[in-house]
Order: sequence, then structure tokens, then C-alpha cells
Amino acid sequence: MNTRGPSSLESESAKRLSKIGETDLLLGIPTYNCAHTIGYVLHQVAKGLATYFPNRKSLILISDGGSQDGTREVAEAIKTGGVKRLFARYKGVSGKGSAVKAILEAASILNVEVAAMFDSDLRSITPEWCKTVLEAASNEADLVTPFYVRHKYDGTITNNLCYPFTRAVYGLRIRQPIGGDFGFSNALVTRLSESLLWVNPYVQRFGVDIFITHTSIAHGFKIKEAFLGSKVHEAKDPGAELTPMFNQVVGSMFTCMKEYEEYWRQVGPSRPVPLVKYSFSFPGPEPVKINSAKLLDEFRKTIIEEMALLKEVLQEDLLESLTKLVQSPQFQIPPDKWARTVYSFACNFRKRIQYEAQTKLLGCLRGLWLGKVYSFLLETENMSDDDANCLIEKEADVFEELKPFFLSHYSKN
Repeated sequence: MNTRGPSSLESESAKRLSKIGETDLLLGIPTYNCAHTIGYVLHQVAKGLATYFPNRKSLILISDGGSQDGTREVAEAIKTGGVKRLFARYKGVSGKGSAVKAILEAASILNVEVAAMFDSDLRSITPEWCKTVLEAASNEADLVTPFYVRHKYDGTITNNLCYPFTRAVYGLRIRQPIGGDFGFSNALVTRLSESLLWVNPYVQRFGVDIFITHTSIAHGFKIKEAFLGSKVHEAKDPGAELTPMFNQVVGSMFTCMKEYEEYWRQVGPSRPVPLVKYSFSFPGPEPVKINSAKLLDEFRKTIIEEMALLKEVLQEDLLESLTKLVQSPQFQIPPDKWARTVYSFACNFRKRIQYEAQTKLLGCLRGLWLGKVYSFLLETENMSDDDANCLIEKEADVFEELKPFFLSHYSKN
């Protein structure tokens, strides 16, 4: 097993995996205080493995961060129909990235043919998710990313930032680059395990998903999307609950940008990713409630309190247009101004070495992003989910059109 940095698997878990021996399929579930949802997720993946892969040697690994709410007790009480399971406490920095690293280390020990991981808070997962993701990973795909039907206000970091940035910079239309429900080939498991970026504080936490996607693209691995129906999970209000997640995801995204510059400078217009889709029934997405007043307050606060930093990062005309929105009754951040804002922050991040300086920059961008989410809410209030998604695609087009702005400014920093 070749991994960068300290192992995330406890020695006892590694010994138990070695005794299990080579395994065909590994299904990993990162967990932390999810006793109310882990039972359902575990039941569904076990059913999927037993139903669709009855002749393959499979293992479910629950990679836990020290849950104190009974997660382990629930996970060990669920019947898995003969599919083996192992509950493993990961070690190191507390965060999703450490949990995922432990899953990848387990995949290496078991020398699996393919691996997959699913989030522990899913309420719409079905056995067909296992079939779709694992079969796609067995059929020439190194990375399988999820493609969901989502409510228009679910996935605000994805929709207004990570998707358009990934599409424009890396040239692939991966709709859910931080979806979290992934499939991996054996070769990709090895490459990810060897990455030097595991020591990065963003990757060790919620930044792990974007790290997986961007690393896979930059190293030329074959990528497919898997249609998984609706994503119903523990959705969060961006204005109230997503501060750490935003900083970690975007910090990881900008860190990968620095790491993989040699790759994305050569990328042309974006192209679609092959979609694997099977027919199965699924519920519709659940509405997501957002406190819009909180978004606007945070945006205004950022403009007022971070003016010195904004003057350093943004061009004068762009800052002027955003500043005018503080008192404007007609609030809208057009896609061209948003794309230039994101690219300007990305360029400024490049020259920031210290974690504290990066954190301050990311916090400022978060305040502006909340304004963008507020603008999106106003514009899509009477739209269907499908129409809102079409708007997201149009805004991603603008990110692509303005990529020359990013390239020219990145060179100057």
C-alpha cells in the first residue's frame, strides 16, 4: 500500500482487512454521528450488492470519525444479507477526507477490482445505485460521478461555483463534481492514494470530493456519470450552515487549480461526459428552504467590512457594480460579473501561501457567493427545477466564454 502522509486506517482495521484478503468489490460509507440515516443507507447498499453482484466477493466498509450518537451500534445491528461489513474508526484529522482516505487505503489492501462510496445521509439511495456505479466502474470508467435530479435550491455550492468552474477550467461537463457518491477503478484508487495533496487541510475535510474529481481529470482518467435519480439528503441552508464546507470545498478547488495548471492551460472548449442510465423508479426531489434575508445581510456585510480586500482582488468596475447592489432595490449579479469575480479570487488565491491568508480570502468570497445565491433565488422564484437548471447551464456557458479573462489574469499574479 502506497499512500502519502500518515495512514488513516487504524492498525487493527488494517490487520482485519489483510485477513479478509483480495476482494472484488468494496463499498465505503464515510460516517460521523449519522445514527438516524446510516441504517437505511447500509440496508440499501447491502441489498444492491447481494442482488446485482451475488457471485462477487464484496465488503462494506463504514469509515467512522468517532461517532458518539450510536452510529456504530445501528450499523452493526443492520442485517446485510450475507454481505460482509467492517466498521473502522479512521485516525488523523477529523473530516470527510480522512474517512475517504481510509476507504481508499482499504481498497488498496484488498486489491479490489472496483470501489465505490456513498454518503451516509442519503434518504433516496436504492440498490440500483450500487448496480449503476459499480458496473460503470467495471466498464472502462476510472471515475464514476453521480448525476442527480435535485431541487433547484439544493447544491448551491455546486450550481453557482464548482460546476461552472470545473466545466470551464477543466473542459468537462461533470454536473456534480462534489456529489460524493463515486465509483473508482483500481488504477484510480492507486493514483489518488499516492497524491501529495492529502496533507492539505481542505482535502482532509469536505474538499475531498472536488479533489477526487479534479485529480482524476488532470491525470487523464476516463470519467463517466451515473444517473441516480433524485438526491434526497440532509440539505443545508447556505446562509446558516455551510461556512466550513464552503471554505473547505473552494479551498480545495483552488489548491487543485494551482497543482494542475499545466493540465488545464491546454484545455479547449468543454465536452459532455458519457452518462450511464438504467430505468428504475425514484421519488421526486424535496423542496429546500433558504433564509433569503440572511443571504442578503451577509452579502452587504461582506461588501462593507471587506472593502480593503475587495479592492485588492477585484477590478474597479467590477467592485463598483457589486457595491451598488448594497442599496439597490433591483438585486442581480449577472453571470459575467459573477464569473469575473470567481476568476479574480482564484487568481488571488494563487499567490497566498499561508493558510490564514487563504481563509480570509475564502471567507470574503463566501459573502459574495451568498449574494449570488440570493440573486439566483430572485431570478428562479417562479421557475421549475428544470428551467432553473437550464439557467445554470447558461451561466456555465458564460464562465467558458470568460476563460480568457481567467488565463490572462492568472499569468499576472
